[in-house]
Amino acid sequence: MSTQQQIVGADILLEFLEVAFHNILYVRNLYPKEIFVRKQIYGIATQVSEHPELNTYLKEVLNSIRELIRHDENSVRKINLCFYNQDKTPVEQFVFDLGKLKADLAVHDPFFLKTEEALRTFCLKLSTSGSYLKRLPENATFSIQIHTHEAAHAALNENPRCENFPWIEAEEDMTEIKEQTLLPLKSINTEYLNLQMYALEKENKNEEKQ
Repeated sequence: MSTQQQIVGADILLEFLEVAFHNILYVRNLYPKEIFVRKQIYGIATQVSEHPELNTYLKEVLNSIRELIRHDENSVRKINLCFYNQDKTPVEQFVFDLGKLKADLAVHDPFFLKTEEALRTFCLKLSTSGSYLKRLPENATFSIQIHTHEAAHAALNENPRCENFPWIEAEEDMTEIKEQTLLPLKSINTEYLNLQMYALEKENKNEEKQ
């Protein structure tokens, strides 16, 4: 992948993550529906938050991911949007597995048609994922976790562009769901993106489906 492709790939990834984060939070009913507005992205209707504090958090997360990729295009291994119960125990995760951000594929997609179609398919599937997942517990919270290596983490905390949004290493019990079930969502394999997406949830037969 050329330098230009790397930049374009990073921009596409960040735009997609932003869309995905907003829509996951909408679909999982963590916030009132009233804070979201409908917008056209990838040729379909998606939901975008208008809540200032939430949007600031998401913006800072995306900026950190951008800086990590700028430092090393392979430094971001996985991104989790994790939901917790009131005891701060992880109960559900949406996982973006960036096994190969720097793809070297023979199939070219100069107008992003294949990439946009893959992202559109994911957003449509995401909109129905709530029917396959259990209802989140009352007073649930969320955070976004970035899986990276130690050198990249150190460089990020020394980066002046991220000085107002420090990252700390998460404890294992804040990142792992025990006795989990898996819901595959989508695999994307184009010239610009190569990632797998799936949801994990804590097994609990007494929880109600949405």
